[in-house]
Amino acid sequence: MNYNLKKLISAATLLCSALAMADGSSSCSTCPTSCGQGQNTFQPHAFSASMVREVLVGKHAWIPMSNEEGWHGQVAVAGEYQKSLHNTCNTKYSCCTSLGSLPFWSDDNSNFMTVGDNSGTYNLDLYQIGMGPVTTNGTISLNPTVYQAGADFFLYVGAQKTERGFFLKAHGPVGVFGMNPRFITPDEDTVAPVAYPAGALNNTAATTVAAPYNDVASAFQGDKGTGFLKPMIKGLINGCRTSSAKFGDPEFTLGYNVYADEVKHLGIGLRFSAPTGNKPEGTYILEPIFGRAGHWGAGGEIIGHWRFWESDTDDRYIQVTFDADILHLFNAQFLRSFDLKKNGAGSKYLLLARYSGTAFQSEITNAINITTIGVNSSFAIEGNFAAVVDFHWSNWSMALGYEGWGRTCEKLSIDCACPGSVNFNDYAVLGRQTPYTAGGVALNLSEPLATISESQARATTATATIVDATLSTNRIPDQAKDALDIDGQVARSAYTSKPFAQLQYTWRDSDYNPYIGVSGGAELSQGHTKNAAVSFWNVGVQGGLAF
Repeated sequence: MNYNLKKLISAATLLCSALAMADGSSSCSTCPTSCGQGQNTFQPHAFSASMVREVLVGKHAWIPMSNEEGWHGQVAVAGEYQKSLHNTCNTKYSCCTSLGSLPFWSDDNSNFMTVGDNSGTYNLDLYQIGMGPVTTNGTISLNPTVYQAGADFFLYVGAQKTERGFFLKAHGPVGVFGMNPRFITPDEDTVAPVAYPAGALNNTAATTVAAPYNDVASAFQGDKGTGFLKPMIKGLINGCRTSSAKFGDPEFTLGYNVYADEVKHLGIGLRFSAPTGNKPEGTYILEPIFGRAGHWGAGGEIIGHWRFWESDTDDRYIQVTFDADILHLFNAQFLRSFDLKKNGAGSKYLLLARYSGTAFQSEITNAINITTIGVNSSFAIEGNFAAVVDFHWSNWSMALGYEGWGRTCEKLSIDCACPGSVNFNDYAVLGRQTPYTAGGVALNLSEPLATISESQARATTATATIVDATLSTNRIPDQAKDALDIDGQVARSAYTSKPFAQLQYTWRDSDYNPYIGVSGGAELSQGHTKNAAVSFWNVGVQGGLAF
């Protein structure tokens, strides 16, 4: 084996070993054993992980030139706009297959929710989110529009073009991620709020408390409290959200071309990704994240081309270019919201009463305010490959290609250093129960197994299922692994496929072969794992020069 290649492999082994050790952080909970839900966990295909852009600009490094001795390479920039597709939602059956996330209220493919009372007939009891014991009902839908836009800057430098040698490849994107949840309530389904009964949010005899929100949309925007009820500050759905412009996850490859001649080459390399984008903070459902949410990446890359046909006049040829990588995404710490383990999908929005010992602390809050905590997240493998067939005719070229992207199921645990001072056992699940009677006398009842769709009517005495909240055994368990549905927030495995095309013009009479190209494609979420990835259409423009 070539001595230089041996050095590259040795360095790669040492560096990957160091990163693997750094990834082995301890956790406060057993790792989840399933990958079955991913309730409102949103980590789409990152803008930076585009092998399409890499092959469309990378193929230009191998364009025939008059002098092909010694160092060679190219510099390029590629702009791109991506927007989610919406043709996969079936309005008749109210299901979607490419939201990129399961809705918070169910574990099926529905983007449609019914709202009303606590009878179990509706998906959401509006009492839990600040609209009181409503007597009317309605519907809402969640059908998000997602877009990513930015520019990607590329550099490729190789020691030899027609012989074996080292190469360096780097790219860095700058862009934004936009999210419009399209949280829609039809006009004809307006639900009227109703005041909370005396004793529910106060201890003043025979005095009701006005509901803080007049409609479902404003309830999910949060930031309003009344009486004992504290404002909801996490898990909000609040109109269009856009990340600030980010330098999102630059990637670098140090490699070696193990074979090269005048018409083809094959290279392998060690690839790294650095997290420079933003991280989830739990403030909003479906947060706009530009990049890989704080994950470092390391792995390998294989790249090559073959100009398999060329005309006698050298002004026409057909070339195949391919590029593929496999990365391990190392541990990242950020915030995520959890449902309660015993209370089902959407229980993060249930009302909780806070106690200290046996004393009610005059505080009622939505569970999501305390179940949004720090996590450790990693992915065993993210893989990305693209191949393109490029037909050149004089200064023009037409390329057709295919990209595949995929990511394994997330490994998730609670971050020991980040849960903070919250003791989950200080909180009792209320359902429709109240801390006081209508006459202002302490009652302290709770319903530990209430859900966001069904709970029992307000009681005045304890029963088998409505219990004394002053007893710590009737409240939420104190340990996160016992209190929270960690499995339910694991990001599913996901993969997408993307056909694409490019039209390019190259000024071949210049020593640097400057070019400009336009491209388009459609990325489609694939497989039986529904709502695990977003489907996008995209358009782009590329430009650069070779040397």
